[in-house]
Amino acid sequence: MELEDLVKDVQVLAIICNQYGDTGKGKYSNFFAALWADVIGRGTGGNNAGHTVVLNEKERIFHLIPAGITYDNLGKINILGNGMVIDPEVLCDELDYLDKENLSYNNLMISKDANVIFPYHIERDVAKDKSQRHGGIGTTGRGIGPCYTDKIARRGIMISDLFHRDVLIKKIRKAKEYYPEQRIDEEQIISDINVYSERIKPFVADTVAEIHRFIKNGKKICLEGAQGLLLSVEHGIYPYVTSSDCSLNGTATGVGLSARAVDLTLGIIKFPFMTKVGGGPFPTELGGITSEEYCSDYKHGKLFELDKYTIPYYKKIKPDDKTEIIYSNKDPIIMTLINRKDEFLQGIGIRLAACEYGATTGRPRRIGWTDGIAARYAVGINGPQKIILTKADAISGADEFNIAYGYKNNSGAQMEFTRDSDVLRNAKPDYKTYEGYQSIYGETNLNSLPKSLIKSIEDFENFVGAQVAIISTGPEQRHTIIRN
Repeated sequence: MELEDLVKDVQVLAIICNQYGDTGKGKYSNFFAALWADVIGRGTGGNNAGHTVVLNEKERIFHLIPAGITYDNLGKINILGNGMVIDPEVLCDELDYLDKENLSYNNLMISKDANVIFPYHIERDVAKDKSQRHGGIGTTGRGIGPCYTDKIARRGIMISDLFHRDVLIKKIRKAKEYYPEQRIDEEQIISDINVYSERIKPFVADTVAEIHRFIKNGKKICLEGAQGLLLSVEHGIYPYVTSSDCSLNGTATGVGLSARAVDLTLGIIKFPFMTKVGGGPFPTELGGITSEEYCSDYKHGKLFELDKYTIPYYKKIKPDDKTEIIYSNKDPIIMTLINRKDEFLQGIGIRLAACEYGATTGRPRRIGWTDGIAARYAVGINGPQKIILTKADAISGADEFNIAYGYKNNSGAQMEFTRDSDVLRNAKPDYKTYEGYQSIYGETNLNSLPKSLIKSIEDFENFVGAQVAIISTGPEQRHTIIRN
C-alpha cells in the first residue's frame, strides 16, 4: 500500500496511543506533517509530554509545540488547542530553541482558551504528586494536574486572561484561597509572566474558529495525541492516570472538533514490547514489583545503568547546551541482558537497547511485553482505526519474545482488562512465545521482515480487531513500512 492509498478521501486524521504513551506519536505526527497535512493540532496535556522527532539523524524533542513545527517554513500551521494547559515560560523556551535551530514558527497558533500553568501549580504538583515511591502516582511535577483541577473547578486562568491585567489580578487573588501553603505574590507573578505573554501574543487566536475555517477550506488536518489511552482520566487505570482525556474523543474536542469529524484514526502500539512511566499496575512488566520500585527512583537513569553494567559511552554537548549520551544499543553486554532468564535484568537490557528513558523527565521507563488484552480494550474505546506498530527494530537479537493474549486472576480464572487498579495488579498474563529475529533496522519492504515477526503481527491484529497499517523500523521518517 502506498501512502496515497492510506489517506485517500481523508481530510482529518488523528494519531493517538493505545498504550501508556511514549509510543512514537512524534515520529508519525512529523511524518504526516511532512507528506500530507496542512494543519497539525494538539489538544490535550501540557509539557508533561515529550515528542521526539529525528530528521537527518538529528534528534529534536518538543514538549508543547506539535512535531509538525519543523515544516512551518512550508506554510504548515501548528495549533496548541483549547484543551491544553500551557506553561508560558516553557513555551518561550521552545521558541528560543527553534530560533537557535533556525526553524521558523510564523504559522504557530495558540488557543486563547487554553489554560495557563503558574508557578503555584508546579509547587503544588511537586509537593503532592511527583513522587512515585510508596505507591504514589509519579507525575512529571510540571503543574499539569493542579492546573486542570483549577480548570474543572472553574477558577482556571486562560491564555486570553494574560492580556487583561484587572482580570488576571482578580483571578490570581482567587487562586490564593486554594493554595494556602504558598506565599503567592500576584504582582511578582504578573511581572514575571508579562515577559512571556507579550512574546506569545502575536500567535494567540480563536483556534476553534480557525480549525473549522480550515476544514471548510479543504485543508488536511492531523491531530497529534499526547500520552495514551491507558493514562486517560476517563478511560485509564484510575487513579494512575494523567489529568486529561487522551482518547480519540479528548484529542478531537481539545482542538474544537467532534471525534466524528475524524476520517482516519491511527492508533500507535509499541510492539513486541511496551513501556510505562509512573506508578500503577502493569501486568506484563518484566521484573514485576521489583522493576516498578526500581524505576520509581529517578537516579536509575541512562547514565546509572550504563555505568552499572559497564557499557562504553561518551558525552556530546548538543547545540542547546544539553548533554547527549552516546552508546551502542547493540553492545554485547546489552544483548546478553536482553536474553537473560532473569526478567528484571531482561527489562534493563530492553530499556538500554531501545533507549527507553523519559523525554520529559529522563526517568527509566518500565518495560513489559506487549499486552494484547489492554490493546483490545484501547481499540474498543478509541473506535475503528488502523494500527501503527513501533519499536519492532529495537529488540533485534533477542532469542524470543512474548505477546500477552490473556490474563488469569489469583484463582487461575480468565479475566478481562479492568480499570480497577487493585484487581489489575493481580492479573497474570498468558503469553504466546515467538522466535526472535535479527536486525530489521531501516527496512522498508514488508516481505523482508522475519516470518516470526509477521506471524506475531497477524495474530495480534486478529486478536485486537484492527488492521496493522504501518510498521516502524527505526527513528527516521523513511524507516517505515506501509502495509496493505
